[in-house]
Amino acid sequence: MHVDFLTLACLRDELDRLLGARVQHIVLPDELSIGLELYAGRRYYLLLSAHPQLARALLVSEQPRRGPDVEPPILLLLRKWVRGARMVNITQPPWERILTFHFEGAQGHCQLVAEIMDRYSNLVLVGSDSRVLDAIKRVGPEMNRKRVTLPGQPYQMPPPQVSRQPPVAVDWTTLLDSAPPEQPLHSILTSHLLGVSPTLAREIAARATGNPLALVRDADPSVVARCAAELFAPLVNGMWQPHIGLDERSKIVAWAPYPLAQCSRSEPVATISEAMEQFFASRTSQDAYATARREVQSAIDAAKHRVEQTLANVRAQIPDEGEVRWLREAGELLLTHQHMVEPGAERVMLPDYTGELRNITLDPTRSASENAQLYFHRYRKAMRAAHGLPTRIAELEAEMAFLEQLAVDLRMAETRAEIDAVRQELVEAGWISRPRHPSAAKSGPRRLVIDGFTVYVGRNVRQNEEVTFKLAKPNDLWLHMRGQPGPHVIIKSGDREVPEHVIEQAARLALSDSTMTAPVDITQRRFVRRMPGGRPGMVVYHNEQTLRVKPDGQTG
Repeated sequence: MHVDFLTLACLRDELDRLLGARVQHIVLPDELSIGLELYAGRRYYLLLSAHPQLARALLVSEQPRRGPDVEPPILLLLRKWVRGARMVNITQPPWERILTFHFEGAQGHCQLVAEIMDRYSNLVLVGSDSRVLDAIKRVGPEMNRKRVTLPGQPYQMPPPQVSRQPPVAVDWTTLLDSAPPEQPLHSILTSHLLGVSPTLAREIAARATGNPLALVRDADPSVVARCAAELFAPLVNGMWQPHIGLDERSKIVAWAPYPLAQCSRSEPVATISEAMEQFFASRTSQDAYATARREVQSAIDAAKHRVEQTLANVRAQIPDEGEVRWLREAGELLLTHQHMVEPGAERVMLPDYTGELRNITLDPTRSASENAQLYFHRYRKAMRAAHGLPTRIAELEAEMAFLEQLAVDLRMAETRAEIDAVRQELVEAGWISRPRHPSAAKSGPRRLVIDGFTVYVGRNVRQNEEVTFKLAKPNDLWLHMRGQPGPHVIIKSGDREVPEHVIEQAARLALSDSTMTAPVDITQRRFVRRMPGGRPGMVVYHNEQTLRVKPDGQTG
């Protein structure tokens, strides 16, 4: 669960009450956070964090406590520029997860920029000359050549997301008609639209189809457009409705500036700050292994980022079919009309087989025949790429699916052993180095009995492998979320007919997120096999039936 554009827009409106407030006290609760005490008729406490997994900006109910004993340079600069200053404005760039707090004080105008962008989050203090005074995370050219964040350097906004378009300007029919029909709707929305987080994308899908994991083919573009417009309307009318989302066990699993149709239960709260504070407080109290979990999550995020970058680079290398065909044709035309090519020419117009003149670029240091061979060489190279790249893309997509499964495994992990099991998978996959100290003993799959039928639930990739290929017999029932990472579930049938209510209860165990309504596929174990070349727990299957499962126990 991450802070998104709409959350910050709602927070910006909430913080209007702080305009004119004077900063009385500044602390660093930890090495990546800043706490401000402000006075505007009463005391307010503003917490800003650039933690890679817990990045956030919100008003908190209690005064943030001082953390590190050593006072870093940024704290001294904050005291010089911000302490005693008045907050005169709060701005947010369109569609960005950035809030800029403007202050006027004894040193003049300065800005504290909160970039709440997950692992790229940062808190940057900017002087009146628009140069960086300091940052919670100093970013040198060895870390980011395009955007340096160091004292004395001009402050640069994060680069625009040119591949995405604003939701208010999108042609929904064109977007969805051009998308693969079997792809989840929420993934299309997050990859093509500005300001749309996974939570918001699932909310649009839930409102438009009744299923947050609905496929593109299940969505009506006009209904999707209407639901999206409803969610973005508060940007204009200011009618925010902060809510927290709870699962069937009353655990807080989400927050948003709108009612959460994707959750089992959605409850209103007074402010978006209160919603976030409740969520993070519940996470802190419920997770005794928060540090270990964050470390593994950070490794998964870094691995996914590398795969995404590699995948984008490989996809960019796929040659255009028309361009490849032209390379061959250009070579053939040069061989056919060698006599028309003057020595030293940089380009030539030659008739093709229809009589149309074609413009061919030449290397002036080569003869017509040599230029033809150069085009043939480029053609053969492009053809090799056209044949080899799809295999590489499939490998990378499989690796991404594996990492997404590990993220689900980590979210479901309830013990240190289960967290360590996810870490071990990253080690064996080569994403992180082996720890110095041995991990805790491995835990086994969850086992329970439903009305006389033994059910096994895998909670990570190794347990999924064990459940499916060691514990299950050919005629046992196998269950898994359709098109999503999640647990493998086995019902030991003992060659008996499994009652419908047992299947329904087992299907709910296959949900990777207890807040979701999702399709679950059911087939016999004999129709499940390992994915060729795939990581542990990755399978392909057929002869399945699909059951629509809701977290409140209803199915359809």
